[in-house]
Amino acid sequence: TLPYTKITTPPIRDFSLWERTGLKNFLKTTKQSFDMGVNAQYKKNKDSYTIPFPLGAIYDILNPNLNNLHGHFEKGRGMTFNFLTKSYNEAKVEFEKYKVEASLNKLPRTLRIPGYYIPGLNIEVSPFTAELPAFGYMIPKEMSTPGFTIPGIGFSVPSYTLVLPFLQFPVLHVPRSLQKLTLPSIKIPRPENHILIPAMGNLTFDFSFKSSVITLNTNAGLYNQSDIVAHFKSSSFSVIDAL
Repeated sequence: TLPYTKITTPPIRDFSLWERTGLKNFLKTTKQSFDMGVNAQYKKNKDSYTIPFPLGAIYDILNPNLNNLHGHFEKGRGMTFNFLTKSYNEAKVEFEKYKVEASLNKLPRTLRIPGYYIPGLNIEVSPFTAELPAFGYMIPKEMSTPGFTIPGIGFSVPSYTLVLPFLQFPVLHVPRSLQKLTLPSIKIPRPENHILIPAMGNLTFDFSFKSSVITLNTNAGLYNQSDIVAHFKSSSFSVIDAL
C-alpha cells in the first residue's frame, strides 16, 4: 500500500525476469554477465550562418525609451519617499505619545546587486546599492471600555482606557539616501543588422553489447560536411545461427 493513499498493488509471486524479459535468449545461465556500452558525442562547428535582421533599427527605437525610464524612476522615487516619510511621522507621533520605544532591526538593510555582463548581447549593467527602509509590525493604539451599572444592586464598572498593540506595518526608518537613489547605468552597444546562427556540428552515437551468446556493435553519425550526411553501421556475431 502506498503511504497516504488507498492504492494497493497486487502481490507478485513466481515472476521470472529470466523468462519474461527474454534474457534467456542472450545469456546461457542466470549467473552469466554481459557488457553493454553507450556513447553519444557532439562536436561543435566553428562556422555560423548570417541572417539579415534590422537589429539597429530596433535599437534606435528602444534606446530613447531607456533614457526616459530614468525620468519615470525619479518621479516614482519622490512619491515613494514622501509616502514613507508621512508614514514614519504618523508612527513617530504614536510611539512618542505612549512612550513606546521602537526597536529597529539590527540586520543589514542594504540591498546590493553586483554589476554583470550579458554575453552575446554585449550588455553591461553597473552595480546597484540601495539602503532599505525599516518597517515594524505593531503600533500602539488607545482603546476605552464602556462603563456600566447593574440596576438593583448598584454595582458599577468604571470605564478603562488601555493601550494595546495593533498589527500594522509602520515605517520606523526612512533612509535619506533614498532621495538620491538612481537606477544602475546600462550600456547597450548598437548591434549589427544581422543575426549569427551557429552551424550544426557532428553528432555520433556508439552502442555495443557483448555476451557469450552474441556480440553486437552499432555506430551512427550525422555529419555536417559540404552537405548533411548520415552514416549507420551495425555488425553482430553469435554462436547461434538464428541470431
